[in-house]
This record gives sequence, structure tokens and C-alpha cells, in this order.
Amino acid sequence: MLFIAFLASFSFLFSMQAVPPVLPTLMEKYGVSHARASNLTSFIALPGVFLSILGGGLINKYGIRTIGLIGLLLASGGTLLFALSSSFLGLEIGRLIVGTGGTLVIVAMPALLTQWFTQKEMGLAMGIHGLNMPLATIISFNILGRIDMMYSWQTPLLVAFIICILALSIFMFFAKERYKERVNFSFSGLRNRKIWILGFIWATFNMAVISFLTWSPKIFRNFWGLDPVYSDFLGSILMIGALITPLAGHISDRLRKRRQLIILSALGIAISFLLIPSLSVEALAPMIILLGLIAAFVPPLVFALPAEIIDIKSIGPSFGVLNACLSIGIFAGPLIIGFIMDLAYDKMLIFFTMAIFSLTSLLLAVILKAR
Repeated sequence: MLFIAFLASFSFLFSMQAVPPVLPTLMEKYGVSHARASNLTSFIALPGVFLSILGGGLINKYGIRTIGLIGLLLASGGTLLFALSSSFLGLEIGRLIVGTGGTLVIVAMPALLTQWFTQKEMGLAMGIHGLNMPLATIISFNILGRIDMMYSWQTPLLVAFIICILALSIFMFFAKERYKERVNFSFSGLRNRKIWILGFIWATFNMAVISFLTWSPKIFRNFWGLDPVYSDFLGSILMIGALITPLAGHISDRLRKRRQLIILSALGIAISFLLIPSLSVEALAPMIILLGLIAAFVPPLVFALPAEIIDIKSIGPSFGVLNACLSIGIFAGPLIIGFIMDLAYDKMLIFFTMAIFSLTSLLLAVILKAR
């Protein structure tokens, strides 16, 4: 079940991360601004802002398998539409469809894991599941840019489509639910303030990380004068550090100090962003790997906490909150940085803004304790 949940989430995230390596090509081809180009990241998150909580309710009513299958079908179809589109509007519509399916997938898969793991194991399980984003980013950033240069920008998206179909097939035949008891649409758990504070921690964390992943290849090209392949590589190695998410989850299981670890991680991320603009080319790679190591602690902690707050049998809407807030972060972060790049295009201001996103996560984690 852990492998199935991982592969399903990975397929959507790989499709999402297939765009940054080809984004400069698409901007040149269609002649769009940075803000308009950021739609290809932001639009994939937009459906999650409105559908995530509803998706959590649908999981309670119709089951994880049904909602997961629908999500994977939509993610596959949207990826194929994107690859075959001949206009920028078609690309945006394709990303909206992928985002709609991905919303259901990202809500359903953690809910599946809560059925199969105890609270004492939850941090490790969510940490292993959390490898989906680092691996999707590392593979896409280091392979798809080369494929784009060798063939065309459509080819990387066709690779993503094949992975989505593989995940869909495996989920269809092998995914199982441990608890099949259905409950009526009930969002009473959403009255829990801790879930919402946790959600906005997740939102602001992703505003920082996703905006870096989206724009770092272009930033490294323009401000440090690096070639496209090495710029893509530097953007991806943030996720090399994030490969320790299983260890981070295991540590949180042992220490039982999830909130405190989130505070320390958010502080470290903010400091790293403030230091990057002054670094030499040689120092960039070590700093970005360190940034990834620090950031690796947040995802497993965030996804382990709902099981300590909400009854597992009706936990779907709480993961809906997390994904809605994730979508807000993915939508808002790259868009805000894109506007800054259009208006000022100053690397100090760009990374200072990313640091502000992370410091907001820190303050929310402090408030979580107060609540």
C-alpha cells in the first residue's frame, strides 16, 4: 500500500515538475511574460484550492479507491492534452485538468496510509511517501531538460503521461482499503482550528519551496550566467537533501516534537534564502543541498499530525484542508515571484520574498502551540 500510494502521488508530481525544465522553451515559443508563464505552475494548483476539502468529503462517502482512480484518470488525460496542445491557452487548460486530478490523488493517498499504519509508525510512513516530490523533481529536472533539447518540449510531457498511466493501472488492480465503512458528508472536523493552522503552515512552506523550484533554473541562468543544463541541476539538488524525509519522519516519531522541528526547519530555510544571493557559483550547490536537508523535515511532520488531531475513520476532510492549502502555496508562490521578476528582477528581493514565506510558516507553528 505504501508503494502504491507513493507511485500514485509520484505520477502526478512528476507531471507537475515536468514543466519547469521546459518553461524557458515555452516562454520563447509563445512570447509570454514571467507572470503569464507562472500560470503553468499556478494553474495546476488552482483546482486544489476549491476542490480539496470537497475531495476529502468524497473519500469518506465513496472510498479511497474510487476517488483515487478518478484523480489518476484526470491527471493522465490532462498531461496528454498538455503534450498535444498547440496554443498557450491549451497548455493552461491541460494544467487545470492535471491539477483537478492531482487534487484528488494528493488527498486520497495520505488517507490510504492512515488506514495501514499506527501513529507510532506514521512519521516514517509519511516520510517514505514524501520521497515522491524529491524524486519527481530530481528526475524531471535532470532528464527532461535534456530530452527537450534533443527532441521537443512535448516529449518530456509524453514521458510523464506514460508514468501516469502506469500508476493508474497499478492502483486499479492492487489498491485496497482496510476500513470500508462509509460515512455521510460531514465536515465537523473542520471546526478544529489546529487543522487550519497546520494547513497554512503547509501553504507558506510550499510558497517558498515551489517558487524556488519553479524559477531557480531561470534565476541561475540570468544572475549567475550558468548554462541551462547546470541551472536545471542546481534547481533539482534541493531535492537531494529532501531524500532524508523517511529519516526525518522517523526522528519525529522518536522525539514526538513535531511542532518544534517545524519551527527549526522554517528558520533554517529562511536563513538559507537570505544567504543565497551573495554566494559564488562554487558555493551554490552545497547551500542548496543544505537547504533541502533542512526542508526535508516539514512534509512528514505536517502529514503525520492530522492522525493525532482527527478521528482516522473521518480523516479525509483534514487532508483536504492540507491539500487546499498546498494548492494555495503552489498557486501563490510562483505567481508572486513571477510578478517581482517582471517588475524589479532583483535577486536580493526575490530571495528575500522567499524567506518571508518561510518565516510566516515559523510564526504559524508558534501559534499552533498557543492554540
